[in-house]
Amino acid sequence: MRFLILYALALDTYIEVVWETAVRKYRSEQLQRLIDQALDSRDADAFYQYSAELAGVRAVQAYGQVTSASKG
Repeated sequence: MRFLILYALALDTYIEVVWETAVRKYRSEQLQRLIDQALDSRDADAFYQYSAELAGVRAVQAYGQVTSASKG
């Protein structure tokens, strides 16, 4: 019985990781398209906004959840 509980927990964790990875990949692709559009339209504000968000998404992909101690 313990094995089934551990298996279910491991499977739940695996599913969560796969889901979060898929969401980050989708958002990265979306942001890249928005960055390309901002470049095409010469919209510097949008470019910097989307680039910063993409950098954050990539940091999470590389290092896990990134938090800032100096928010506020």
